[in-house]
Amino acid sequence: MSSWFRVRKRVRQGCNISPCLFNILAEPVMRKALQGFAGGFRIGGKVISNLRYADDIVLLATSPEELQELVSRVERAAKEYNMLISAAKTKVITITVAGGRLEQVDSFVYLGSKVRNDADCTDEVKLRMAMGTTVMVKLTKMWKNKSLSTVTKLRLMKALVWPVMSYGCEAWTLQLEEEKRIQAFENKCIRKLLRIPRTKLMTTEQVYKMAGT
Repeated sequence: MSSWFRVRKRVRQGCNISPCLFNILAEPVMRKALQGFAGGFRIGGKVISNLRYADDIVLLATSPEELQELVSRVERAAKEYNMLISAAKTKVITITVAGGRLEQVDSFVYLGSKVRNDADCTDEVKLRMAMGTTVMVKLTKMWKNKSLSTVTKLRLMKALVWPVMSYGCEAWTLQLEEEKRIQAFENKCIRKLLRIPRTKLMTTEQVYKMAGT
């Protein structure tokens, strides 16, 4: 261990060491904040009060009072390490930080997915299907390539299209209508992959049998 020294230069945005340095401080802050805190959601037999991914932190509570307590704990612990909660970048429901009320929203984007307070995912599913369609269109030349087998094209679709379309699907709350939309999207992709014209009437079973799935 060396003696203490002053840092005169900061890391640039996108630097690989940046999240590591943040986590070195974030970990003791969260440990100190959660010490003695018994709140949170019970999921699968475990109580979860926070979700962390790099510098994105989600705090979970079952009531506004409990959430306020948790935010205050994190705020106090962060101050001990000369860290502050950014009120401008924080989205919550009826919570105050440093005397200022945070913006109350019905939805916000977290890790690229839109999260709503009513758990409705209709807009998110539509957005993901539109993005998946864009990828399918960009790969039109590949679908038209007769030198590629149907099996290869299906693998390419699963590797290049589905990850875009289904990103964040673990958090979706699907209803029957959304499930039908996703099924229709899959059928549309397979028909395009097999170069089946829209005017040709075929049942879903026939299309899947033709694709060998």
